[in-house]
Amino acid sequence: MRRLLLLLLIAGTPAAGAAQSSQFGVRGLGLPGRAQSVRAMGSGGAFSMFDGQSSVSPASLVYLPSMTATFTVMSDYRSATNPAGTTSLRDTHFPQFAIGGPIPHTSFTVGFSYSNYTTRDYSLVFPATIILRDAPVQVHDTIESRGGINDLGLATAYRLSSNWAVGVAGHIITGSNRLDISRVFSDSNYLPARQRAELSFSGFGVSIGILGQLGRTLTVTAMARSDGHVSIQEDSLAIRGEVDLPITVGGALRWRPTANLQVAGQILASNWSTGNENIVTAGGVGANNTVQVAGGLELTPNPRRPGRTPLRLGFHWGKLPFPLTRGAEVDEYGVSAGSGYTFAADRAGIDLAVERVWRKQDEQYNEKAWLVSVGVSVRP
Repeated sequence: MRRLLLLLLIAGTPAAGAAQSSQFGVRGLGLPGRAQSVRAMGSGGAFSMFDGQSSVSPASLVYLPSMTATFTVMSDYRSATNPAGTTSLRDTHFPQFAIGGPIPHTSFTVGFSYSNYTTRDYSLVFPATIILRDAPVQVHDTIESRGGINDLGLATAYRLSSNWAVGVAGHIITGSNRLDISRVFSDSNYLPARQRAELSFSGFGVSIGILGQLGRTLTVTAMARSDGHVSIQEDSLAIRGEVDLPITVGGALRWRPTANLQVAGQILASNWSTGNENIVTAGGVGANNTVQVAGGLELTPNPRRPGRTPLRLGFHWGKLPFPLTRGAEVDEYGVSAGSGYTFAADRAGIDLAVERVWRKQDEQYNEKAWLVSVGVSVRP
C-alpha cells in the first residue's frame, strides 16, 4: 500500500470524480503556480518580469522603491467537466508572499519570497464492483490529496547603471503532500479500510535575470532558471524517488508610449518533459514541455500616483505540463482585469485582479473558472 501511495503521487489517476483545486493537477507533480503578484495578474502576467513584488525574475527587485511586503490570497470558483459529469467547486489558497527592498547607500536590492511551485489538492471517488469470496461486492474508493510543492526564494539584484540591472536567486524547493486512501464496502460484513501517508519534497534551484532600458520608452528583460530535481521522501523515511524539474527561459518587453500608458508582453518556456522518464517509470502518463505567453496594459490616471486606481487588462495562453491521458495536451486560456489603491502616503496598498480561465484537454476534460485575487502591500 505504501508503494501505491508513492505511485499515486507520481502517476495520479484520471479524474473520475471532482478535483478540489483542478482536475489538471491530479497527474504528475500537480498544477504549476505562476509566482506573480496581484498587480501582475491583473494584466495577465505580462508585467511580472518587471514587477518587484513577483518572483519570476530576480532582476525585477530593482523596481522596489523601499522595503515592501506583499501578501496574496486567491479564491477559485470553478466548473469542471470530465467523463464522470460536471460539478461546481470552490477553494481558497495563498499563492504568493514576498518581502524585499534596497540596501541603503548601495546599488543592491534583496528579497525573499514564498510561492506555490505546484498544487495537488483534490478528492476523487471511484465506485466499483469487486469479487470477494466468489461474490460481487460494491465498493467506493476515495483518494484525497492535500498539499503540494513550494518555492522559497532568496534573491538579490544589482543596478549596473541607471539603465541596466542584473539579479540572481537561490530557490529551496520544499513542501509536503498528505494522501488519504479509503475503501467503503456496501456489504456491512466488511469493515472499511483506510491508509494514510505523507510525502515530503526537497530540491534546489537557481535563477538569473537581466533588464535594460532602451531609450525613453522601451525596456527589455530576460531570465533563466534551473531547478535540478526534486527528491521524494515517504513518512520521513528513506528517499523513495526523484523527478527531474525543468529549465525555464523567458523574455519580456515593456513599452511606455505616454506617461499614462504602458504595454507589455512576455513569453516563458519550460522543458517539463525532462521529468517524463521518471514519471513514466513510476506508471504515469508523462510530462509535456510548456510555453506561456502573456500580453497586457496598465492605464494610470495620475502618473505621479501610479498606485491610485490604475486600470489593468491582459490575457495569457499556455500549455500545462501534466495531461490526464497519454499523448494528450492541455491548453489554458485566460483574460483578466484589475486595479488597486494606495493610501497612508502610499505606504500601504490593496490590489484586486479578476481572471476568467479556460482549461481544456480534448473534448472530455475541461474547466471554466473565475479567479479572484486580492493583494495587500505594506511599506514600513
